[in-house]
Amino acid sequence: MRTIYLCCVLLLTCTFLQAQNFKFGKVSEEEVLEKSHPKDPEANAAILFREHNTYYELNRMTGFVLVTKIHERVKIYNKDGFDYATKEVTYYKNGNDREKMSGAKGVTYNIVSGELVEEKLNKDGIFDEEVSDYQLKTKLTMPAVKEGSVIEYEYSIRSPFLTSIDIVPLQSMIPINKLEAQVTIPEFFNFKKHMNLKSGLYFPIEESRKSDVFWVDGSSNVNFTQNKYAISAVDIPALKEEAYIDYLQNYAAFLKWELQYTKFPNSVIENYSQTWEGVAKSIYDDGGYSKEFGRSSYYKNDVDALLSGVIDPLEKAALIYNLVREKVKWNEYLGFLTEDGCRSAYKDGEGNVGEINLMLTSMLKYAGLNASPVLVSTQSNGIPVFPTRSGFNYVISGIEMADQIVLLDATDKTTAMGELPRRARNWQGRIIRENGSSAWIDLMPHYTSDRNSTLNVMLGEDLILKGKVLNKFTGLDAKDYRDNFAGINLDQHLEQLELNKGNIAISNLETLNEDFPGKEIEEKYEFELQDGLESINGKMYLKPLLFLALEENPFKADERQYPVIFDYPLSRNNTVNIMVPEGYQVESIPESIISDFNNGAGTFKFIASQNGQFLRVQAILEVKTIAYSNKEYKALKDFYALMVEKQTEPIVFSKM
Repeated sequence: MRTIYLCCVLLLTCTFLQAQNFKFGKVSEEEVLEKSHPKDPEANAAILFREHNTYYELNRMTGFVLVTKIHERVKIYNKDGFDYATKEVTYYKNGNDREKMSGAKGVTYNIVSGELVEEKLNKDGIFDEEVSDYQLKTKLTMPAVKEGSVIEYEYSIRSPFLTSIDIVPLQSMIPINKLEAQVTIPEFFNFKKHMNLKSGLYFPIEESRKSDVFWVDGSSNVNFTQNKYAISAVDIPALKEEAYIDYLQNYAAFLKWELQYTKFPNSVIENYSQTWEGVAKSIYDDGGYSKEFGRSSYYKNDVDALLSGVIDPLEKAALIYNLVREKVKWNEYLGFLTEDGCRSAYKDGEGNVGEINLMLTSMLKYAGLNASPVLVSTQSNGIPVFPTRSGFNYVISGIEMADQIVLLDATDKTTAMGELPRRARNWQGRIIRENGSSAWIDLMPHYTSDRNSTLNVMLGEDLILKGKVLNKFTGLDAKDYRDNFAGINLDQHLEQLELNKGNIAISNLETLNEDFPGKEIEEKYEFELQDGLESINGKMYLKPLLFLALEENPFKADERQYPVIFDYPLSRNNTVNIMVPEGYQVESIPESIISDFNNGAGTFKFIASQNGQFLRVQAILEVKTIAYSNKEYKALKDFYALMVEKQTEPIVFSKM
């Protein structure tokens, strides 16, 4: 019976969608008047229709051009959906070859005085930007957008890069009502398809063939076959934000294309299928790495003076690392290649990722350390699916020692040696050595980062809690602290500290080692908290951990599709010392417990004790394993629910 019902619903949905006219400009009043998404009422916007069409266009004079045409119709339900009224289109160039955007047009539809009104996208709503020497961007900013608007736009990207077909996105952060995607490839190009299985969604691909004609010398012609791959789908759910995920877009549904070989008429097969070793070697040989590592004159005197009398390898590495970080500022551009060269970056004091970290590697090698570049794909670039140069967009430095590889990224001012910024902690990187060998190395941190907090609390007049706090941060917790409070004044620092702590006033703030990456940070302050104690019928109720308590479970959903990924192994040790108020006695305190999750992957200890007029409450959380499958989600959710329960269970004081 349930199957019959679902089939009926699907049939009705398909019938409704078929009745809609998705031709550009044929937006209906019903679409504009719709108040919320029928299947996802919490959606701020929805893609009513998306068409993605990629094909090779043949010109008798210039040959093939790779064309991608996009048409989207988007419904804006509320102000939180206004971001979807701006479309950012990224495309690429390499030397004299460049992709070009053309045919951009757009319309915003609103109901005004009961009439459907259109407002077209003008030239002043189109903004072109050169992001880097390799990347271009165009923004389409739709006019007259308000709650309820429907926007529609289309554009084409014409590309000379025939062997690189862009990813076909099949899912978005908002629901997609109807999707039509097709890719048509001449038989001269042989591509392999890769569907992202992490999405949990399945899209059948309809394959077909058709005959076409290839003209030679403007007179004779050759018959050839076009291979067409088509996907048609309805009601594609939105990607949902969930706590503790490495990068949400990695779990979206998409289709990737890997070129295997080309075979043109009257020519031999050209094989593009590669190994990771081959990719790494080609980057090292063709990317100018050898050339950069062979240059030392521009920094030689500085490094020689810096390392004079220094023997210890790690001390040498630390001095060089700090020199590069202080000398050269990152210009926010990604990449594993240089643009103006390391010498120019050193002279100008600014460079991209490639220039900074290849310069760092060059200096380390000059100092006699076994340093090599490590190719990385940032979290926003995804995880490389198959061997290709485009699988990487970042480079760091690695020093190989007897029992470890020390990773360094000099683009980030708050990382210590052995630490990486979050953007570069994307599972695996490829180290490429001067001798031509390469290997995968682990980028994820395996050391524990600690945050220890001690509160000494006493009850003042009018139920006001007064106390002192000592916080200590190590490892990546210390880095996060430096990032959060970088570049702000004392008042702003206090304002951030007071955030989400209730009706609190913080004073006498002191910090130690905040400006020294790698060292433990100490933070001290005093506070007065006015809403930390509740008085009911002559009894007083106090949450034992005050503002340190985890009061809400970050895992709310009954089920989870994605894995749970913590940033790094962590330890949280919160200790609260409480003086029993004069004239009161402790009626009850929470029971002490120890809870273990997944055979020691996570441990929670809650210990409450009384010694005369003093109470001591300690809550310790340790997470040693950072990745958990969705099958482990229920147990992890229950583990956190227990923590919330214990940390919010009150201490009860009664009058003596």
